Amino acid sequence: MLVVAASPRTRPAKSALSREAVVAAALAVVDEVGFEAASMRRVAAALDTGPASLYVYVADRRELMEAAQDLALAEVELPVAGGWRERLETLVARTVAELARHNDIAQAAVADVPLGPHALRIHEELLRLLREGGIPDAACAWAVDFLGQYVSAVALEQAAWHRAQRAIADPEKATVEAMGADFVARIDGVYAGLDAAEFPTIVALRPLLTAGGGDERDAWKLRVIVDGLLAQGPTPG
Repeated sequence: MLVVAASPRTRPAKSALSREAVVAAALAVVDEVGFEAASMRRVAAALDTGPASLYVYVADRRELMEAAQDLALAEVELPVAGGWRERLETLVARTVAELARHNDIAQAAVADVPLGPHALRIHEELLRLLREGGIPDAACAWAVDFLGQYVSAVALEQAAWHRAQRAIADPEKATVEAMGADFVARIDGVYAGLDAAEFPTIVALRPLLTAGGGDERDAWKLRVIVDGLLAQGPTPG
């Protein structure tokens, strides 16, 4: 049987490249292989093109990853119900959840200030809510940076948890409850073997150190941040 190779005329036409397509492909690659492994070459391969083609739309990998991180925030809805504090906490939680859905894309914001349109929309609302709560302007300016660090850290932690969950073959062991119990047992096993004379405080607080779920702890951390902002007297600087 004669096999005829596809010619440029018979081969399906590739979709036209655009900045939007390149950024969407980059986010999909991060979803699949993670932030560090999402190279320009991998993104280009996902688009069936060469790496050089991407530089028409982005200056370098850093710009591409920042744009992908911003795209991950596109679905964050600004809360409209409740008081300023409830809306602030809801907005932070929604931002964390959207970033955590996309593997470790939050790494793109760890050492830089997100300046994409979706990030700016969220920052604008965070600043507005902080001012609505009576927090001084200078404290608001620093607080939004602090909240950004909180969002990135919690999103990365949640993303790591999701990756671990997907890696477990046994469905019964992949539940949040089973994973949580295994996590606590592993840590508590280490604490149980500590010498009370060398680590008296850890031993004394052992039951508390593993109490509470991840969501409960994250909510508590955010409350502490907001409480601290409300307790501020003079503005920093």
